[in-house]
Amino acid sequence: MGINPLHTDQLQHWWLLALEGDTRAFHSIHGELFRGLYDYAVKLLQDGQLADDAVQELFVKVWVKRGVIGPLQKVKPYFFTALRRQVLNQLRNRRLREMRIGGLPRPDIDFSPEEVFVRNEEYLSLQAKIADLLNELPKRQKEVIYLHYFEEMDYTQIAEVMRINYQSVLNLTQKALRKLRSAGLLSILLSLSALYLSSQGVR
Repeated sequence: MGINPLHTDQLQHWWLLALEGDTRAFHSIHGELFRGLYDYAVKLLQDGQLADDAVQELFVKVWVKRGVIGPLQKVKPYFFTALRRQVLNQLRNRRLREMRIGGLPRPDIDFSPEEVFVRNEEYLSLQAKIADLLNELPKRQKEVIYLHYFEEMDYTQIAEVMRINYQSVLNLTQKALRKLRSAGLLSILLSLSALYLSSQGVR
């Protein structure tokens, strides 16, 4: 599943205008990326209000620091990478306060049956099974699947967001897909992810 080059070019164009202080262009970036960033933050934080606060805080920080950030070739991956780093720091600080121990937490993504979007009644009975199977995957495999099939990121972009190398992304994806394939659900997952993206509109 590839990234629409026109979509990428539009984000870059808006970002260049934002660098010059164009608030309407930055608002366009906000409108284009907010839903995906929010959904991702909810997955990581398991709290809608905290997720909303995290994403809004991210946009404020990026606007304030846009001059330092400078031109971006990959606007969407930059925002997702920055959000992931911010959320991990938030989780780590919470853990330090509550447990007084260090260590960087690893986010855990949960899929709900409702998110495995179904229009075709033929697949409806498999909706919960697919969600359950996805949730049985190890944490990093779930995150790779989510970013690739639900946020339409390629493997290079996922590597940037998760701060791991390209080969690790490939390995994680192959392991996850192998499990889905062994359960006979891989082709259905691909169909459902396409339906999910269409239900969200073009990003």
